[in-house]
Amino acid sequence: MSLRDLHAPVYVVVGDSLSQTVPPGAELRVPLYASFLTPGNAWGDSLTLRAQLYGWDALGQRRAYFDTTRHVPFHAWMTGPLDPLPVTMPGGGPAVLVLAVRLEDGNGTVLHRNFCTFVIEGEPPPEVRLDDGRRARLVPIDPAHFDSAAWSLKQWNVMDGLKVNGAGSGFFEYRVAWPAAIQLADLDSAVFLAEVSSKQLFGKDRAGSGQIEGDFMRGRGTLDPSLNPNAYPMTDERLFRSAVTVRINGVVAGKQALADDPADHRGILAWHYQKHDRRLREAGSYGTLLRLTVPSDALQRAAAQGQLVIRLEVDPELPGGLAIYGRRFGRYPLDPTVVFLLRR
Repeated sequence: MSLRDLHAPVYVVVGDSLSQTVPPGAELRVPLYASFLTPGNAWGDSLTLRAQLYGWDALGQRRAYFDTTRHVPFHAWMTGPLDPLPVTMPGGGPAVLVLAVRLEDGNGTVLHRNFCTFVIEGEPPPEVRLDDGRRARLVPIDPAHFDSAAWSLKQWNVMDGLKVNGAGSGFFEYRVAWPAAIQLADLDSAVFLAEVSSKQLFGKDRAGSGQIEGDFMRGRGTLDPSLNPNAYPMTDERLFRSAVTVRINGVVAGKQALADDPADHRGILAWHYQKHDRRLREAGSYGTLLRLTVPSDALQRAAAQGQLVIRLEVDPELPGGLAIYGRRFGRYPLDPTVVFLLRR
C-alpha cells in the first residue's frame, strides 16, 4: 500500500477500526464501504475484490489463513456499504493478523489497496507442535524482568515494561530457571527468539529536555521534532544503526546487525495497545525478529547451573542502543522466548 492507494479514485474502507482485539476462532462479518468517485467507463459494471488474511503467531512465524475473491458492483460516483466480508479468525493465540484487500479491474490491474488488523490475545502455549512434527516447549521471558542492566546514556521502560530501552552501549541480562521437566538428553536443540531494534535517544527522552519553546512561524524554536512528547519519527531513509551480541551462559550465540529504530504501521501492537488519553508512547515502533540457535555448550552449562543466563549487549564501538519488545508491543506477538526443541 502507498500514498497512491490513499488517493485512488476507487476506494474501499475495510472494517470499522484500524485494529481490534478478537477472540480465537471468532467468526466475523467485516464491514466494507465503497467510495467510487469517478465515471470509470473503462471498467464495466463490476470490479474484483481480493482479500487475504495473514499474520504472525507466537513464534513469529508468518501464516496465511485464507484468500478469497468476489465481484463488486461498480457504478459511477457510487458511495455506500458493500456486503460484509465473512472472516474466521484462527484458533489458538496469541497472533497478529492483517486483512488486506485490493481492487482490480477486468485485466487484473490493481486499482486500490487497503487493510485493517486484528489482535488475538492470550498466553503463549507451553508447548507447540512444529510444522515438521517436532514438539517444542516455550519458555517466555518478560522483557521488563531483567536481572541486571547498564547503559552509557539511559535506560527506561515504555508503558510499564511492554518495551524496554537502552541508549548508547550496554546490556540487558536475564536469568531464567532451567525447566524442571526437561532433561538435557531429551533435547534436540534450543532457539532464542526476541524482537529487537536499535534505540535512538530522542529529544523527549533526554534529561531536562523541558518544553518546546519559541515561535516556529518567526524562525525560532527547535529544529528537533523529537522533543514533542508524542513524537516517534516514522521510518525514512535516515537510519540509526546498532548491533546486538547475545551471550548465553557466557557463550556467544550470535551477533545481529540492527538496521534502524523504525516506526510505522508495521508496528501494529505498538499502536494497538496505546492508552486512549491523547498521549502517544513510542507508537508504531517495532523491531526485527532475532532467531539464534543456543550453542550446545551453553545448554550444557545452563543445565548444570540450573539456569539460563541470557545477555544482550551493545558494544561501545557502535553505541546504537537496544530496544526489546514484549508480546504487547512492536510487530510480533511474542516475548523474548527460549524454544526447547524436543527429540521425537
